[in-house]
Amino acid sequence: MAVARPPFKVRLKEGLANDQMREALDRAFVAFRRRREGAFAPGEFEEVQRALGERRAAASERLPELVEKFKAAAEAAGARVYLAANAEEARAAVGRVCREHGARLVVKSKSMATEEIELNPYLEGLGIRVVETDLGEWIVQLAGEHPSHLIAPAVHWTRERVARLFAEKLGEEVPPDVAELVKVARRRLRQAFIDADVGITGANIAIAESGTIVVVTNEGNDRLVSTLPPVHIAVVGIDKIVPTLDDALEILKVLPRNATGQKLTSYVSFITGPSRTGDIELTLTTGVHGPREVHIVLLDNGRLAMREDPDFRDALRCIRCAACANVCPAQLNLGGHAFGYIYTGPIGIVLTAWHHGPAEAEGPQSLCLSCNACETVCPVGIPIPRQILELRTRLAEKKGLKFPKGFILRRLADPAGFEAAMRLGRILQKPFLRDGCIRAVPFGAGLVGWRPLPKLADRFLREVFDRFEAGPPLFAESRAAGLRVAYFPGCITDRLYPEMGLAAARVLTAAGARVVFGQPAPCCGLVAWNSGDRASARRMAKATIEALEGVDADYYVSTSTSCLGCIVQDYPYILRDEPDWAERARRVGAKFVDFVTFLLKVAQLPPGSFRPREGRVAYHDACQTYNALGLRQEPREVLTRLAGVEVAELRDRGMCCGFGGTFSLDYPEASRLILKRKLDQIAATGAQTVVTDNPGCILQIRGGAAAQGLPWRVLHIAEFLAESLPPD
Repeated sequence: MAVARPPFKVRLKEGLANDQMREALDRAFVAFRRRREGAFAPGEFEEVQRALGERRAAASERLPELVEKFKAAAEAAGARVYLAANAEEARAAVGRVCREHGARLVVKSKSMATEEIELNPYLEGLGIRVVETDLGEWIVQLAGEHPSHLIAPAVHWTRERVARLFAEKLGEEVPPDVAELVKVARRRLRQAFIDADVGITGANIAIAESGTIVVVTNEGNDRLVSTLPPVHIAVVGIDKIVPTLDDALEILKVLPRNATGQKLTSYVSFITGPSRTGDIELTLTTGVHGPREVHIVLLDNGRLAMREDPDFRDALRCIRCAACANVCPAQLNLGGHAFGYIYTGPIGIVLTAWHHGPAEAEGPQSLCLSCNACETVCPVGIPIPRQILELRTRLAEKKGLKFPKGFILRRLADPAGFEAAMRLGRILQKPFLRDGCIRAVPFGAGLVGWRPLPKLADRFLREVFDRFEAGPPLFAESRAAGLRVAYFPGCITDRLYPEMGLAAARVLTAAGARVVFGQPAPCCGLVAWNSGDRASARRMAKATIEALEGVDADYYVSTSTSCLGCIVQDYPYILRDEPDWAERARRVGAKFVDFVTFLLKVAQLPPGSFRPREGRVAYHDACQTYNALGLRQEPREVLTRLAGVEVAELRDRGMCCGFGGTFSLDYPEASRLILKRKLDQIAATGAQTVVTDNPGCILQIRGGAAAQGLPWRVLHIAEFLAESLPPD
């Protein structure tokens, strides 16, 4: 029996309006991130990600075999095991056990698998009272809500709000002090453990060789749930099965550190069959202090089908640490109820599509900004951003892109149509320009008031680049002297910020490179790909590859890390069904390098190459630079070592500014909230100059600063360095 949830648009509207939720999430997510960062030694996480990812992938390969092996071992240990193909069968199995024992009261430990099958309302429909005993689950149960986070169900609640809930639902006035609130929960729930007829848990791990389930908690409620009632039922997704105890221990070494920053949680319970003793004449008897019966429901519900899909199989590696949610700008600013269905967060979008159907994932997936932060913290290396994009693409192929986005993307995929649209746009924008920006658009209330848009340039970079006057080489020690460099600016620089491209060309020339314009095709196709338009993305990718193959250059250098990431990382995937094109994409991609890396590793410019500047600069890490390309210290090294400037760090390095390509046009209110957080963190540094290396971020941050009247200079790192070039 499915439980009606508010439609996506209603959940989104509620999330946009809930400032109290954002305050609670900010408190929690900052703490989660800081603790996690301190839990791994430098360089350790990458090895953990590789090794554990391989173990989990190996288990997925053997999954049908491991299911049978676990069932046999668990039954040999005295448990009863049920294989449930879907949620209905799983609910029915639990219901039968409860009815057989005349259950009237069930206590539960936190379990997303039971949320997945919507077990609570089913049992309540049978006349069985269900009490959640995890503090967070109990809070949302009292409030009539659902969990908004995989490991912290009530993370969206502030302590003040919880105190008001207790007053309303329990009739107790409690101060908004966490310790006092916990005391109330302990006192109120204690008797339920004793009176319960059945205890229900999930499991974090299931061990095939022994039939053991492993439950990990901090509160200890799982031990009361699984031992005090006479019957224990565990609902376990089959993806939790691992071959051996050694595999389980490897997960336990990582799960708490990546989830909460703990070396180990307070309680790790290994449960192998029912409680038993042989202390009297070695006669085995069950039901000593623990349950007399243990029942395990192994849940498929789309997992085996996911295993057969090569684009999504890797999602079965997930160990449910929820670290991906803690770094996600959509979850942080809109909450898990909007950015999810039952499973929330980035991995939750993928799981939702397979466990509840693509329709339930359609709205939430559109909130993903493709910032790639989730993949950087995944302890098993799931390519979550690519999986969300693949889901988006399949939905678009099935239902079509909405007008006008689909219409525009199809037109822009044609090079002649793209150029015609750009030239027409220069004419059509004129009535809406003020102070050189677009501050109003027809039928677009709310699109630009909070962030004016730059106008299409009077002359595009491609139209003026051939008249670029190269200055003399200025760095005698540069290793780039004599190299032929094709400069790839990206559409935003080419069409909106040609001065940014000319600044980059001046710096590359000063490093001794011979610079030519390196973007003969109009667009790389990134916008189409991020929008789910696979056909247009393929056309644009092929046009770009063909055009670049005709450019004679030692390197292609780009000041748009988003475009570079698309060409280098996405093209082989977009074209994977056409091996010849995929290989051509890899050959082109091998010659690409970002602007910063070119200066550091190709030109190898020495310290103090640029004139030092007074004051501090706030550095904003673009998502693609920081997360997708892994360039974290390199931009700072250029600014501090080469240019002698002090860098003021933002609180949340690598957190998205809210641009997200067309995201800021599709969801302007959400984009504005994400941008506000970024602007507040920049303001906290006291710096008057903001530097980044991605033109999309510059569009977003410049526009937001202008709308608020902030006197900041927002510059691409190429512009900042061009202003710091030594004299001829």
